[in-house]
Amino acid sequence: MKPAVVLDLETTGFPSNKGGFCARIVEVGAVVVTEDARVVSPISFFVRQPSSHLTQWQAQKALSVSGIRVDTVLREGLDPHEAAPRLARWMAKVTERFGVQEVRAYNQSFDFWFLERSPWDLFERTGLARGEDIKATAKRVMQTKSGPALKDAVAFANASGGQIHWQSAAHRAEEDARMAAMMAVFFGGSESAQ
Repeated sequence: MKPAVVLDLETTGFPSNKGGFCARIVEVGAVVVTEDARVVSPISFFVRQPSSHLTQWQAQKALSVSGIRVDTVLREGLDPHEAAPRLARWMAKVTERFGVQEVRAYNQSFDFWFLERSPWDLFERTGLARGEDIKATAKRVMQTKSGPALKDAVAFANASGGQIHWQSAAHRAEEDARMAAMMAVFFGGSESAQ
């Protein structure tokens, strides 16, 4: 297996600009999957957004799924222009330490939509390749018509001998990144998607 960063985001909605509302990142979580299939070196942090954005109904609906509180994001969140280089620095360290070659996520079209834009510019900052979407790998292995939800992929893995357990922080970025990494290990898939 190619060493990879597996990441997940919590956001204030879906990537669109319907009605003038453009969703933003509020939490980043990531782990490393090593060449020998260990899941190590977690990182997570909140990303501050303006109160006026966080209190809009679209953001409130999205935050209710993750249980992230507006006051926590405002108090603990890093400015996006601080958060983006922090993630890039962490990725540089784990690339050097573990030989990371690519970035993966369970639903890459969603996560990468945010991370390919300023101020994140993830692939420009890191030079890493886009690995195979873990959901696409699960879809292929499970032989489903559409990509399975993460919880369904976990259930399939466990029914096939896996021992993957949700922790209390499910639907939070670090926990979902850990689950996605375990799915990457279970389902395999390591071809670069670039």
